[in-house]
Amino acid sequence: MKYLHSLYVALLFIFLVPAQAWSQKTMVTNTIAAEIDNLAIKNGIKFKATGLTVSEAYLFFDDESLVPENNKVTLNQNVNLLLIIEEGWNMPGGRVYPGSKQVLKLNTGVEILNSEELFAAFDETGVSPEDARYITLNAVITELKDKKNYVIVNFRVWDKKGSGEITGSYKLYVK
Repeated sequence: MKYLHSLYVALLFIFLVPAQAWSQKTMVTNTIAAEIDNLAIKNGIKFKATGLTVSEAYLFFDDESLVPENNKVTLNQNVNLLLIIEEGWNMPGGRVYPGSKQVLKLNTGVEILNSEELFAAFDETGVSPEDARYITLNAVITELKDKKNYVIVNFRVWDKKGSGEITGSYKLYVK
């Protein structure tokens, strides 16, 4: 019961919107593409890729505008991490079986959310290689009592049918 109470309290601070990259795939528009550099890794995103080749990684809002480099956002504003994966997926039967998870912590070390596997709905069917090229993970900060604190978003994307994996993190600050 104590665990459930802690989880409930954590969800009051921040709410993670599950990635729905397949049903509502957000494609890179010409506007966004014009604003980013080739091989762009923006917003202080740090990651390690093994077996998967990432050409771009950056944050954007639902209106497709880029998150400022200082990663300052307003409460209740959807922040989307986009990873463009050029190659490396294992494709049995011409399908890709991605996995994804996020853990969000305050800078004080307090874990506020540990998501379930976000792409579990595709465990049996997989997704097309074209769809797997764009992995989008979403986060929303709904409340932060002390704006001196910030949120560290840790993410992991992996190939369920291969050995490819991306692990990384970025920080979000509230204006």
